Amino acid sequence: MTCHKVYPFTAIIGQDMMKLALFLNAINPKIGGVLIQGTKGTAKSTAVRALADILPEIKIVKDCPFNCNPHDESEMCTACKERHESGGFSDEEIMEKKMDVINLPINATEDRVVGTIDIKQALKEGIKALEPGILAEANRNILYIDEVNLLADNVADVLLDSAAMGVNIIEREGISFHHPSNFILVGTMNPEEGHIRPQLLDRFGLSVNVERIEDIDKRVEIIKKVEAFQTNPNKFYEDHKSKQNNLREKLIEAQNILNKVKISDEQLKRIAQLCIQFQTDGHRADITIARTAKTIAAFHGRKKVSDEDIKIAAKLSLNHRMRRLPFEEQELDEEKVDEIIDNNYEKPEETADLNLDKEENQQQILNTREEIFDIGKDTNAEKIIEKKRVREMMNTSGKRVLHPTESSRGKYIGGEKPKKFNFSNAEDIAINETLNKAALEPQNKIALENGETLTILEDHIYIKSRMGKSSYLIIFCVDASGSMGVKNRMESVKGAIFSILQTNYVYRDKVALIIFRKEEAEVLLPPTRSTDLAYKLLKDIPTGGTTPLVKGLSKALDLALEERRRQSGYIPLIILLSDARGNVYYNDSIKDVLKTGESIAKHNIDFIIVDTESSEVSLGINKKLAEATDAIYYHIDNLDTENLNNLLKEKGILEHS
Repeated sequence: MTCHKVYPFTAIIGQDMMKLALFLNAINPKIGGVLIQGTKGTAKSTAVRALADILPEIKIVKDCPFNCNPHDESEMCTACKERHESGGFSDEEIMEKKMDVINLPINATEDRVVGTIDIKQALKEGIKALEPGILAEANRNILYIDEVNLLADNVADVLLDSAAMGVNIIEREGISFHHPSNFILVGTMNPEEGHIRPQLLDRFGLSVNVERIEDIDKRVEIIKKVEAFQTNPNKFYEDHKSKQNNLREKLIEAQNILNKVKISDEQLKRIAQLCIQFQTDGHRADITIARTAKTIAAFHGRKKVSDEDIKIAAKLSLNHRMRRLPFEEQELDEEKVDEIIDNNYEKPEETADLNLDKEENQQQILNTREEIFDIGKDTNAEKIIEKKRVREMMNTSGKRVLHPTESSRGKYIGGEKPKKFNFSNAEDIAINETLNKAALEPQNKIALENGETLTILEDHIYIKSRMGKSSYLIIFCVDASGSMGVKNRMESVKGAIFSILQTNYVYRDKVALIIFRKEEAEVLLPPTRSTDLAYKLLKDIPTGGTTPLVKGLSKALDLALEERRRQSGYIPLIILLSDARGNVYYNDSIKDVLKTGESIAKHNIDFIIVDTESSEVSLGINKKLAEATDAIYYHIDNLDTENLNNLLKEKGILEHS
């Protein structure tokens, strides 16, 4: 039997803030965990697994699935409390174990995370027994979520509740059960692959950004250490054993003095001022900074918090709480943090915003000179996307469209009679409804009166009915030709896209960006959930050249059909932003556009047109295209003035209240 060795925590080169944040949470799990953000290959997962190896062993009740603490009633489940009150635990009933890293897969179902009913025991013995989930395993361990930004919303919700209360409540099949669920929460993510929900983001106590190491000597040292570990892991581990033990002892000492660490009222006032100046929501930031500062002091063997402790704690606690809007490129001003804590900060005087009128310059309809326009902030297009049609194949990780689903990731809402049922898939059985149906049978009523078990027949079987929420793949098809420079049309177009991107951030939509100009159409951004990346690319779109409108629409249709073939569950939605003055075509400029539009309609692709054509000289091609494709039509000049909700209700897209 081989003994697998993990890479030692003390052998990790660089990434000091990440290692500090992990270690502080190991000392004091009440900090609330840590979110590690960074690109691939920056030792995120390695550090998490290495942390568990240096943690001291914990004592647990041997046969308890929740790793209950035999010496602390506040960390016991109901059964362990009853045993503790009736006489306690013998030495044989207590064991020591290493803390584990419990992985939460991003495709885990809600039942797997929370826990559910033991199907086999319920059907065979007629009793309702609990089958513990991941949150039971995670109690008093490390709960590790890789790619936490891709976690399904319903799973994230139950995780938030458990993390906040320290208790996991299971309500399934007519029973309610709860057990302790205290864990060190560690999440990792690559920001390029999408955002994390604001509610989940705020739940992490600390956040660190890890970046690739640029120092050549350190990179060489990393290569040597990794090679040495791969060649002889046992020897490498033994070489670092002394450092590992010293760090473990330091952790234990810090835990012993943590409750004795004091922080002054004056320091608490400066923490509160700090959070006010950085406009953090709620009070979690204040509490986390104070709690982290005390833990840092304990880490250094001190019983009094210093100003330097508060500075470090603030930099770890505020970084992910700075965001006010999805696209603000906001970084924590560390100098400002230092000034406030040192009491040297003077609040700047408020200055009134100056709204300067810009003169509109007349430009030629066809402008071959490239120009880059700013993003207009007066265009409101955030409500032009609402639920339209329910597809058979949908994902269950979105927030925009509610629909029935057969996916196990959907939320369980009740039972229904199956059209056909495979008995090998017992996880889909709705126990409560099945048992209730069986109990109505005369022979089963007699069996129950005699204390016997129920007989379950195929006709009694009910299966779980689930609801899911889906999101869109929004394909922006953007006209970047020279005509878009007239009256700064491109500024308004970018403003409309920016407005829609803000709702994408909330609804977890994917986005793609296609621009067409000169002779070609280009997929500037393939489908992604990173709306930040879309925003960055949006800022730099130039205008100039001719208008290959047909190529742009064809490219958008190809992208939509490819997404549908992949069966990702996202609903393709094309949003065309153009004046439709196509001067690059095959046979006829208008007929080619309408023919392409008919292909979009034929494939039942949702389609929205935002017309940027000047009303002074209007050809009305976009209106004809909207009629031919049954698309939703808007003119960009009206997006900041029309009552969009009423317009959507008139078109039957939004329900009347």
